[in-house]
Amino acid sequence: MQKLQAADFTDEEKIKFSKSKSVSYSREGKVMQLTNTTDYAIRIVCYLASENRMVTTAELSRELKVPASYIPKITKQLKEKRIIKATEGANGGYMLEKQPEEISLMNVIACTETTMAISRCLEKDGYCSRDYTDCCKVHKVLLDLQNTYNDRLENVKISDIIRPGKDEYFGRFYIILKVNLAENSYECIYSHNRGIYDDVKNAGTYDDFLKVYCEKYVCEKDCEKLQEFLKSDSLTEHLKKGCSEEDIVYQRRSEKNSETYVWMEVKRFVDENEKTAVITFHNAKVIPNTIVNMERELRQKAQDETKQYWKMVSLLAAVLNHNNIIETEHQDDICFYTKQVYLQLQKNYPEYGITEEEIENVSHLSPIHDIGKIRVPIEILNKNGKLTADEMGIVKQHPLTGAEMTLRFPRGATTEKLNKYSYEICRYHHERYDGSGYPDGLKGDEIPLCAQVVGLVDAYDALVSVRPYKRQLKHEEAIRMIANGECGVFSKKLLQCFIAAAMQKEWIKKADS
Repeated sequence: MQKLQAADFTDEEKIKFSKSKSVSYSREGKVMQLTNTTDYAIRIVCYLASENRMVTTAELSRELKVPASYIPKITKQLKEKRIIKATEGANGGYMLEKQPEEISLMNVIACTETTMAISRCLEKDGYCSRDYTDCCKVHKVLLDLQNTYNDRLENVKISDIIRPGKDEYFGRFYIILKVNLAENSYECIYSHNRGIYDDVKNAGTYDDFLKVYCEKYVCEKDCEKLQEFLKSDSLTEHLKKGCSEEDIVYQRRSEKNSETYVWMEVKRFVDENEKTAVITFHNAKVIPNTIVNMERELRQKAQDETKQYWKMVSLLAAVLNHNNIIETEHQDDICFYTKQVYLQLQKNYPEYGITEEEIENVSHLSPIHDIGKIRVPIEILNKNGKLTADEMGIVKQHPLTGAEMTLRFPRGATTEKLNKYSYEICRYHHERYDGSGYPDGLKGDEIPLCAQVVGLVDAYDALVSVRPYKRQLKHEEAIRMIANGECGVFSKKLLQCFIAAAMQKEWIKKADS
């Protein structure tokens, strides 16, 4: 690779570069380094989080080895971002304004660093000495690295940093599991101890976990009792509205002395309808706030995993767009149409039992119904004119291809339902109510509701969109064709809700835009 020399740059470019305010570049070639101010800020926030009380400047200086005169400058920046709060006076000091679980490393770093860009071209002004950022391949790589870096800093919370380690104090031994009762599989949501977490996570089946856990951590005389409780189906007789919660106590081997034991409590919450259970193992004398934190962590993990799933769906939709299979604006259209039809179904037919969660999940997932078309040659997809029988046969394989791809989506207790919707949408969105669809020729309610809805709005979207092989139809004409069965047969209930949704002002405005 040819090295750039000073002579390669114009005088104007040299001036611009010399005046640029970015992260510091060292002679050793380090790209970026956080300042001492940022290091102090992180340490201050972590200390306040661990103490959970008013802390003075003198204490911060003494415990963290930070000059006392420097602390007000740092805390002022943290206060402006509402990460901490300050009280003046003899009894004054600093406390966190937010919970540690709500503060990310990125939140703290952003208070003290003027930029987090690993390259000048990634800053807001997008400065490039060669003025070709838009086509620079290196820029695209750096941008991807920057996004990964930012996401990581955003996902690390202060609570993760200050979380106690091995037996740091009595009330912090706990494990949270989410169990699929139908498949005998489980997911370790959280453990306060990394070693225990790894043991549990890598155990295999739920039965394997119980065996490993009991052998390593449970008093011998309590092993059988604990396993029977956790495997028992007798909870069904205690169910209330499809749910049950029961607990028992047992003795855990002390990690410091195998001959001594600590009293533990295990709780089992069962959702019979969903065939899932949430299991918590914790000290019998666990402080109430710990339970609250456990529940918060469980919810946050599920939210984070769902957010990552939506990012994956968006990426797949972007790939489809890149291949000219769908247009970007139609991704949003499909989501909107799906949600509006679902809302009508929820309103008019309560017997379907449609939840807000189902509406959100299916509408988010609807754009990936055609991901199987990735394997269909572009020349067939964009062909002007009627397809041959062989070409149509290739196109009709895309539901099977898409369904196969969803089987490789991330697995876990949180994503289980999302994966089910993804599979059903991809495989069955071309099935029709009278059995005339493909690939399986399903009839009536054999077709999952999510696939019925997405199949209908997909047919509508195809009619009102520009395609190489057809003209774009008006909103009213598309509705008429669907109502007359020219796009296949749909259930009367679904058609009724579709027409009601399509008559709304928001829908008509989107269709006409």
